[in-house]
Formats: sequence, structure tokens, C-alpha cells
Amino acid sequence: MGLVVGGLVLLGIVVVGGSQLTGDDDEAKIVRSPISTAPQPSPSVATGPSTTVLGSGAPASLTAAQAAGQLEADQERTAPGLAVGTATCPPGPYRVGHVMICSIPLEGTLVSYRMEVTGDTTVIPTALRPVIDTRRAAELVETREPGAAVDCGLPRVRQVDIGFRFSCRTATSTWNFEVENDEGRLSGVRR
Repeated sequence: MGLVVGGLVLLGIVVVGGSQLTGDDDEAKIVRSPISTAPQPSPSVATGPSTTVLGSGAPASLTAAQAAGQLEADQERTAPGLAVGTATCPPGPYRVGHVMICSIPLEGTLVSYRMEVTGDTTVIPTALRPVIDTRRAAELVETREPGAAVDCGLPRVRQVDIGFRFSCRTATSTWNFEVENDEGRLSGVRR
């Protein structure tokens, strides 16, 4: 049960991997997210639109096109229903241990991922900043206000900082959401 304070309902949402909702009228969680947030490899690289750290592993065998293809496949698998564009990565080839920043459009929003080469043909993508799909917040509002038209604004997918805030509106209320952590966990309050 959520906390009701002066007519406000406090609400928490956890975004950690698809789109299943749980909870009651005053409290809910999104227990799966559509955006891939793989575990963060050891942080030891500067970030930027094309940052590259050369690996010292086996001879180069992974190309930029292969790395971009893996990012696209990862997003199509973990974000079904989202429009996934063509990923771009800095010129390769890459060695094991190589780290670079690749970008991919999700629903038209350019999202940046840190990519670490972990094998001859394997990369681990990790979002540089939290990635949220506001449709998940809208689905939660719809469960609390059945039949209501919900507007969370554009763009639908956003790469944001922790603490970022946005609102979803219905004809009768406004829901204010805030990004709580690097995995895109959201908390919301109905006003």
C-alpha cells in the first residue's frame, strides 16, 4: 500500500528488465524494463561520442559493423516493440579488452552505450546514462486510472541523468516521476 499524504499518493516503480506491473492502487513496481542495462564492466575509460581504448588481448578480429550489429540485436531482443535504428561504432577492428562508445537510435532518440570487447566476436553493451521508456510509466498510470488517456510527452525513449523528472498527465491528474538510479528505476507521485 502506498503512502497518502495530504491527498498525494506516493508511488514507486522499479525498472529492471520488460514490462510486467505489480502492486495495488497506491503502490506499484515495473519489474522488467525494455532497455538493456547489462552489468557495468570495471570503470576505467573516459566517455564521449567516440571514445576508444585499445585492448591488449588477442589479435583484432571484431569489426565495427559486427559490434554495431550486436548492439542492434541486443536492443531488438531486450526492447521489443521499440523502433531500433542502425547502430554506429568507431572504426575497428577491435581486440579483446577494447572499449568504445557506440550509439543507436531507439524510437528516434540517440542512445550511447559503452561497449567492451570480451571475446573474439563478443561485446558487452552498458548504457552510459539511464535509459527510460516513458510508455512504462504511462502503462502504470493506466492501471491506476483505467480508460484514461495518458500523455507523458515526447520523446518516448530518453537517455537521462539520475534525478531527471518528467510528468504524465490524464484528464483528471498529473503523475510526477523521477529517475532514481543508473538502471532507470522510477518513482512517481500522483497529484
